Parts: sequence; C-alpha cells; structure tokens
Amino acid sequence: MLRGVVEYLRFLFGIGLPADSDGFGHSLWDDVRFAQHFRRCRTIAVTWRPPSADEATAIEADPVMGRFGDDTIGVANVGDEVWVVRDRMWFGWPDPPEFVFFALQGTTIRAAKGFDHWPTAWTPPEPLSRS
Repeated sequence: MLRGVVEYLRFLFGIGLPADSDGFGHSLWDDVRFAQHFRRCRTIAVTWRPPSADEATAIEADPVMGRFGDDTIGVANVGDEVWVVRDRMWFGWPDPPEFVFFALQGTTIRAAKGFDHWPTAWTPPEPLSRS
C-alpha cells in the first residue's frame, strides 16, 4: 500500500516521468500550473504575428511542439517568454481543441494548453482574423 501511495505522489508531482510517445512526460501538477499560466496569459493584450519561415521550421522540428497541432499560426514575444499558437486540422469533440498554446522561456515549456476560442485580449495574426 505504501508503495502505491509513493508511486501516486511521484506521478502527481512528475518525479521521474519519462517523455512518452503521446505526451511530454508532464504530471497532473504540471497540468494545473499550465492551466493557471494560460489563464493569466489570455488576459494580456497581445498582437500576434505569423511565424517567420525559420521559426515555423524550428517549431515543426521541435520534439514536443511539433507533435501538437498541424501549423504554427502565431508567435509573440511577451516579456521573457516566446508564445506560440498552433492550430489543428481535426478538432472538436472527440478530438482535441482547435488551437494549442505554448509559452516558452528559453527551452523550458512554461505552459501548454489547448483552447477553442481566441481570447478577446489577443489580436490574431492577419491570415487568421477570426474568433
């Protein structure tokens, strides 16, 4: 029983989790932190821009971000973070949300969260310009 409790706590706090093929080894605690960070991010006024060719290639080649979403539609530099939004070709129930958001500080992912509705504080890049 004690072993089960210890394994559950290790899972909850993300201790010793490998990156799996269907995710990037984050824990339930990381999900909570990501959701809180995303909630704060969506209240900040940001004007998104389309990624440069080099940025789009680097994001697509990234071992984590490249697996989530089909196309990078927006990039923004906010403070010491780089924010990235990718869209998905297939979305809606039972598929994941239409967009996925990443907040990066250097190479560290500070937040990763799927969302369906573009936040009102954000100005989408020109080609998107939809809600």
